[in-house]
Amino acid sequence: MSRYVHQPLNEEIRSIGGYYKVMEEGVLDFEGTKVLFALKGAHADTACCGPGGMGFLAVAGILVSYKGEKNEDGLSVSEVKHITDREARKRIKALLKQKFPYIDVVEFD
Repeated sequence: MSRYVHQPLNEEIRSIGGYYKVMEEGVLDFEGTKVLFALKGAHADTACCGPGGMGFLAVAGILVSYKGEKNEDGLSVSEVKHITDREARKRIKALLKQKFPYIDVVEFD
């Protein structure tokens, strides 16, 4: 199992080439489980190749516990189980595409 740290919504998380924001978090009902995902937007504003951006969905995994504790920075932490089954990933991606038809990139932790 892994720990997922919930980032504040719509706050820039900076990196060397730009930043990303968590714009929305959600829980998807999937075959008797709950799958935690986040809609994120990335923007390259300090990269050498010029500015650009994209939106994507990040699937943290199947929820084991939701916001059950806080880390040293005061951010909520959930426990998740990574999804490794390829067929399950395809079905989850299809469900997320129904909810977010404008997003093409779905990544799994």
